[in-house]
Amino acid sequence: MKLFITIEAQNAIESGLADILKETLCALDFLTNKEKDLENIDNYGTEFREIAIIPTCVNDEYWDGLGWKERKQIWRKKREADIRLRMDYERFNNETQRNKRLLFIDVIIKSIRVVQEKSKGDFEGNKLIRDILSALKVSEDEIRQLNGF
Repeated sequence: MKLFITIEAQNAIESGLADILKETLCALDFLTNKEKDLENIDNYGTEFREIAIIPTCVNDEYWDGLGWKERKQIWRKKREADIRLRMDYERFNNETQRNKRLLFIDVIIKSIRVVQEKSKGDFEGNKLIRDILSALKVSEDEIRQLNGF
């Protein structure tokens, strides 16, 4: 199974989000590398071949102006998922670089949990989450603390 991760964002370069994406893709190469034919590896079950995760980080005016909504799409026949969850633009831009990274990782984890909740087969979302957190050297406690839990 392969992850496709990108962003839809305002000021991605200025805010540091573009760098966070690049760093994340490098650390998750074992899930994101286009050259490795990951769609044909049953590393997290056979239910999904590809999961697209596209965090969206735009201000309210932009969001409302385009009429965007969060997207939680599952295509069972194609064995694909497309998850586009919104990041809080104002919070992201006012956080430390460390917390910006954690906010981005949090959206990735939340996206996988959406897929896990919608799963009707053998998708091993919890294992995927553990592997992602391990590769990114982040604990679940750090994510919980970021969210005030």
